[in-house]
Amino acid sequence: MPCCGESDPPHEAIRVLSQPQRHGSHGRKPWRCVRLIVMLLHALFIGAVFLLDPALRSQIRQDQWYMCLYGGLVLFTLAQYLYTANSSPGYVADMLKAGSAMHATFINTTTISKQVCSKNGSLNYFMSRSKIEQHNPQSATPSSLLQMMDLYPPGSSSRDLTCSYCHLIQPPRTKHCHDCDKCILQFDHHCTWLGTCIGIRNHCRFWWYIFGQASLVIWTVALYIQFLHVDMNGSWLKGLTGLTLLLPLIVILIVLLILLMLHTYLALTNQTTYEIARRKRISYLRGVPRKVHPFSKGICRNLYDLCLSRQKGYVLEAVPPLDELEARARPYTCRDVICCRCC
Repeated sequence: MPCCGESDPPHEAIRVLSQPQRHGSHGRKPWRCVRLIVMLLHALFIGAVFLLDPALRSQIRQDQWYMCLYGGLVLFTLAQYLYTANSSPGYVADMLKAGSAMHATFINTTTISKQVCSKNGSLNYFMSRSKIEQHNPQSATPSSLLQMMDLYPPGSSSRDLTCSYCHLIQPPRTKHCHDCDKCILQFDHHCTWLGTCIGIRNHCRFWWYIFGQASLVIWTVALYIQFLHVDMNGSWLKGLTGLTLLLPLIVILIVLLILLMLHTYLALTNQTTYEIARRKRISYLRGVPRKVHPFSKGICRNLYDLCLSRQKGYVLEAVPPLDELEARARPYTCRDVICCRCC
């Protein structure tokens, strides 16, 4: 798998590309108010249970470690939220800035896109090695394009490879986000609550944020249930307020647990939400056997690459050949279980 590392500063066009103009009202700025709402919801649900339950306040005065653990969980969750919201998901434009070879790819892609566009704006031209070399036979640009095309199955068309908005060759597992107005490497989804995309750079942080948020909500729900149980014969107004806050909190907990299980499954199998939801529409996944995860390297390696890998640059994953995918579709054996094989 090729990896784009640090290199000399690229052409000025790449710098402009990394800060494209927004289409209409799309962009990240409108989501800042959503982040404020998230903070206020934390303050509402957590602060209310301390105000309503005097027994909890006395318990905190007696056992200060209890408040330290709970406060630490709150700080961990908020830190993961802010860290994920302000981190880059992995933009193709940033990948292009990381190496001069990718800069050449950008230049040639724009030229080819203009030459093969039809009157209605669609791309019908099928790219092959010989045809690419005919465009610029004397330059080094075709070699960069061929390196990118090697990541795709043979016979892939420019419609599948070129983003119609950025006019960039998209590596496999890449999608253009209309909210961020950029192409995202290993695109998962655009999170409304975070105001950013989830991609190759922040998917692990997003998982830890969901984990911390789910743990915090579970603890808070337990505090509300304890309050309602102890204060059963107390003030009806406090009981009604606690019950009113508990019901939406339970709904939030159910959603968080579903998200946590989903993204745990995605991490174990090296998949994304977009690949699962649009598998039939993604061209290079149409011929993949139904129960085969084409980019999986096994459970242990998937988790290592997601959370523990310290490799610099952007790792681009090639689409495995069809014969390898068909071999993965075979039934499990004892050796596969021991090796943590994951189709």
